[in-house]
Amino acid sequence: MKSPATTMWLCVLGMLSACASVSPVERAAALEEQNRQQARLLTEELYNLRKLDRVAELFSEDYVDHSTGAPTDVVGPAAVRQQAEATFQAFPDLRFDVLHVVADGDMVLVHWKAEGTDVKHPDDTGKPRPLALNGHSLYRMRDGKVVESWDISDRLAPLLQRGYKIVPPQQ
Repeated sequence: MKSPATTMWLCVLGMLSACASVSPVERAAALEEQNRQQARLLTEELYNLRKLDRVAELFSEDYVDHSTGAPTDVVGPAAVRQQAEATFQAFPDLRFDVLHVVADGDMVLVHWKAEGTDVKHPDDTGKPRPLALNGHSLYRMRDGKVVESWDISDRLAPLLQRGYKIVPPQQ
């Protein structure tokens, strides 16, 4: 038979272990924070520091880009690396600033602005043209890696910055 002191200590230990456990709400909040931090890390390391060797650590093997115009025949980290290399070739000094990051479960939305020099479309003097882009990247995360993404960016602003004009139709 247990002594009253032993029973009391077992009750205290039980209460302490109950206090130490993490509630489902706290677990969800911690996962969302982890996903938020991973999205920031992805933007900084991949796009600002050009650490293309990190792509496999940041994107799952079954990753799919659902963005408008994204290639449908390339998936996984190879798709991300291919896109990043093409982007860096067109904009060698491209830099992203993360303005907001919002997480909801396994989804993370990054609101960003980017600035860089467009070497493929020089200005009238032949100098590379500075461009500013604004957009959002929506990521679905699993185990700390991006599984799916959707990019939405202002596609008109870069055209206007390159000198294109909006001409209304003639009536």
